[in-house]
Amino acid sequence: MIDSGLKDRIFNILINCQISTYTSLYAPNEAVIPISNILSLLGDGTKYSVRKCLKSLMQDGVICYKSMGCPAVVSYGEIPELVYDAAPPINGYTLTKKGYQTPEWKNAYKEWEKSMEEWATN
Repeated sequence: MIDSGLKDRIFNILINCQISTYTSLYAPNEAVIPISNILSLLGDGTKYSVRKCLKSLMQDGVICYKSMGCPAVVSYGEIPELVYDAAPPINGYTLTKKGYQTPEWKNAYKEWEKSMEEWATN
């Protein structure tokens, strides 16, 4: 049985990580969060229970598993200048288009917009 409270907390972590990519000029287009980071941000829960919740969220279609890293051109060394800056890929979870249409995302985005407006006026 899946703990719905834990599932909601995990989804909120993924939403907050995605919103935090908007606050940095150097952040990627989307946040890809490994399960180890989700576990550390939760502070409690087992890897098994988190994996069950992630699987349920994937079945709901609001998240997907993704690998984000350097392009093959860099990793194969075809552009020697870029090899030094290449990093290993990050494998984790990110929101899908359906995830961006959820009420949780819309509320979090509205709060973020409001905080940015307040910041800009101060």
